[in-house]
Amino acid sequence: MHKTAPNRRRSDQDNRSAATAVPSAARAGSPIWMQLAKQALPLGIGIIGLWLLWGRIAAMDIARIGDALGAVSAPQWIAALGATALSFWAVGRYDAVVHRHMRTGFNTRTATMTGALSVAAAQTMGMGVLTGALARWRLLPELGVMTATKISATVALSFLAGWALITAVAGLMLPGPDFPALLSALVIAGFAALLVMAFLRPEAQLWRWHIRLPSIKALLAIAGYTALDTLAAAAALQVLMPDTMAIGLENLYPVFLLALGAALISGTPGGVGPFELAMLTLLPHLPEAELMAAIVGFRIVYYAVPALIAAAFLLRPRSIAARPDPLGAGYSAALDPDLREAKRSELGVIRQNGARVLQASGATAALVETAQTITQLFDPLRGQSADLAPALRRLARESNKTACIYKCSARHALRLRQSGMRLLHVANETVIDPARFAPQGSAYRQLRRKLKQAEKAGLDVARAHHLPLAQMAEVDAAWSASHGVARGLSMGRYCGQYLRGQRVFTAYLGHELIGFVSFHVSNHEMCLDLMRARSDAPDGTMHALVNCAIAEARDEGRRRLSLAALPALPPAGAAQGRRARAVARLRHLAAQKTGGLGLVQFKMCFKPRLEPLYMAAPSWPAMALAAADLAREVHLTPTHPLSPAPPRIGAAEV
Repeated sequence: MHKTAPNRRRSDQDNRSAATAVPSAARAGSPIWMQLAKQALPLGIGIIGLWLLWGRIAAMDIARIGDALGAVSAPQWIAALGATALSFWAVGRYDAVVHRHMRTGFNTRTATMTGALSVAAAQTMGMGVLTGALARWRLLPELGVMTATKISATVALSFLAGWALITAVAGLMLPGPDFPALLSALVIAGFAALLVMAFLRPEAQLWRWHIRLPSIKALLAIAGYTALDTLAAAAALQVLMPDTMAIGLENLYPVFLLALGAALISGTPGGVGPFELAMLTLLPHLPEAELMAAIVGFRIVYYAVPALIAAAFLLRPRSIAARPDPLGAGYSAALDPDLREAKRSELGVIRQNGARVLQASGATAALVETAQTITQLFDPLRGQSADLAPALRRLARESNKTACIYKCSARHALRLRQSGMRLLHVANETVIDPARFAPQGSAYRQLRRKLKQAEKAGLDVARAHHLPLAQMAEVDAAWSASHGVARGLSMGRYCGQYLRGQRVFTAYLGHELIGFVSFHVSNHEMCLDLMRARSDAPDGTMHALVNCAIAEARDEGRRRLSLAALPALPPAGAAQGRRARAVARLRHLAAQKTGGLGLVQFKMCFKPRLEPLYMAAPSWPAMALAAADLAREVHLTPTHPLSPAPPRIGAAEV
């Protein structure tokens, strides 16, 4: 594949990756003596380790070491090479995870291969972050030196964190050297805290650095790949040991991890010296000459062979271009014709929430990205959700996140279930047919009472053709003071420019604005969005505003008006069985804590038709994570304001 505009690609990648702060090996601007001290300390440790090791080797029978190495059979070498290949596959996957996190655009196969080759070269030459960065830049020049350095540093830090976790777990669970249980517990607790932080505070500002933590899926992947990498490497060493050295992998693995830690601290090429010294010290019951022979064989298989392979690729690297981002830009006025034709007018919320557009298999949908998910909002603008699902899953996989579809209708949910997705009934959309709406009879008694109270108070309710934005802002501020931060993501938040694209109805007492509601409008329906009123608004204000909107929809000949969604609460007494009752109690509690019960009471006054809405995810654990993450996003994260000059839409085909 030929390169296209390499300078531009390099600049784009550097700018994109600059959004994620990664500590470098030596921060620019640090005093030179500090940088030299940082390099000198591990080098000094390595030199001391080499000196001590030389003393141990001098006391050994060198001929015996050679004989033990020569006795290694061909099947042993083959098994060691196989374990090494597995280990380096896991090593390469570190890079794949980091590439996804930094959005470099390179696919998993490319990132895995370049990562494995870079580590093979760096671990042999020493100074891993620097040499790894140069190797990655050589293999993928489109990255640019800055991004290559960030990837190298992030991989090194990720491996250290994963090594600490795996070593702590192994110290608690496997036989071997005495390892402080308290220290192991602290390391494991620290990793758990990191997972919690990645969920609750995925982005943070630390001095001048903007830090975007990896997703929970990425953190767990790093831990898993670290376990596989180190276990396979230990197996490569273990199979090279002679039969006379009876030591199982469960006994060798904790020792290997500690020796690997000593090698990492030393900074010497391949950790030579500290690694061997740690192995000899921690395994005193094994014959030193035979153990040393196994380590030499391990050095050949795990260091020399991969380094030679890496050298061949580094001498003649292939040109590999990054894949373009399959997502189009966010909202712009060019998208308005599509929104007007949308079956679900609620998709108008993408004018505010930072959603982007995905096109695949002839279908088009709005996608929002949260800390843990790539989520399709509602039904697609065009086509079927099931047709978009493969592209959605791939996007999520390439972002270290979970694929999710939120609040899709039953028709789309059925096809998603047939494609293997798990479904959860999360809400009911409340729908009214304005042409048939007639609040007569006992069923509408409460609504008529509310409307009479509003009329008796002298409330003037009408559609606002010119928005009184200053007064509306005051009403919103008063509402927020009593209700807290407005929900976002799938619901709108107050913004004058956002409201100019909606239909707004206002309620006045004299010349004072008391409340207002806004509706998304498409050619197929109107959908309730914002509801704001002062705390001293007359009883029935919201009922009167919605009733006015229904009347206008009826005059326009509309057959569908949505009061948006309500929590999926089961009817009283409907839950059968212990599990069903527990789920029902959880749903009721969640609705109560989030104010959903009040909305249920208000909207049911209009006797709407309830249409089930579903959430879809690839698995139940993914569903639980996605549901929790979306709930956090709705309640805690501010909505993106409308840009004064939105970028033009340009969705690319997947």
